[in-house]
Amino acid sequence: LKAADLGHLAAARPVHRKWVEALEEENFRQGDRGKAAGLTVSPLMDRTRAGITKSQLVFFDIVALPLFRSIAQRFPNATPMLEGVMENYNMWKETEVPASAAAQ
Repeated sequence: LKAADLGHLAAARPVHRKWVEALEEENFRQGDRGKAAGLTVSPLMDRTRAGITKSQLVFFDIVALPLFRSIAQRFPNATPMLEGVMENYNMWKETEVPASAAAQ
C-alpha cells in the first residue's frame, strides 16, 4: 500500500514533478489555514520556508529508495518501477547541485 501511495515517484519526470508540486501546494494551503487560526505550522507547510520540493533528496534517501529497493529485490519484475524512482531521484540531485553551487 505504501508503494501505491508513492507511485508517482516512479512516474515519468513531468508527472512526478506535477504531483510533488501539487502536494507542496496542498501542504502550504493547510499551513495557511493553520496560521489564520493562530496555530504553529510545521516548516514543510509554511510558505515562507522551503517546501517539500526542497527536501526531496532526503525523502528519497530515507523513505523511497529503501522501500522500492526492497520491493524490487523481493519482486524482480518490479525493477522497472525502481528504475523510474532512480530517474526521479537523479532529477532532484541535478536540481539540488546548481542550487547549492549558487549558494557558495
